[in-house]
Amino acid sequence: MRTSARNVTLVLFDEVEALDFAAVLQVLTQAGRHWNWRPFKIDTVGAARGAIRSVSQLGIAVDHDRDGCPEGELLVIPGGYGARRAADDARWVDFARERGSRAELVLTLGWGALLAARAGLADGLEIAAPKEAAAAMAEAAPGARVLTDVRAHSADKLVSGQSGAASLDVGLLALSRVLGEKQALAVAQALGHEWSGSAPERFRIDILPP
Repeated sequence: MRTSARNVTLVLFDEVEALDFAAVLQVLTQAGRHWNWRPFKIDTVGAARGAIRSVSQLGIAVDHDRDGCPEGELLVIPGGYGARRAADDARWVDFARERGSRAELVLTLGWGALLAARAGLADGLEIAAPKEAAAAMAEAAPGARVLTDVRAHSADKLVSGQSGAASLDVGLLALSRVLGEKQALAVAQALGHEWSGSAPERFRIDILPP
């Protein structure tokens, strides 16, 4: 069993949606606590070192710029208004393409899916995304199947969530892929989150008739 920590690269930009990444990090950092073991090391990356502000006006420290960020085995791309701007920024698209192609897993939340799509990380895969992003996603990745009625989904190296509300599920799906479903179920229980496991890997949003 691997004992060294996996590096996690968390992409940050102004007007990021804090819920998108906070719950994912809570899942990843909760794993291993019972054994005083840290299976993940988190690195934050932005356009420049310093601080950014989330949609909710929270100030967040950025440890590395894009050029100086350590290699990550997991790449986390959150959403928010800033994700839409990042998807139009060639420097962010290039960064996501380069780092995502080498990562073990790529996690996207909400509008972060559009950045992943423009980086070519969703080609030929199913990816959960907001309904409002469907048209832009279809243009960015015509070979991808965009799931707007699915809460969280895992396909190949891509783990995606429709919105920040799915971020616990996205974190647990990623954790089950890396450390096994038993560990993910234990973390879900510790967090008081009802999660039935990674099979089936879709968490569909059902609208019941009146």
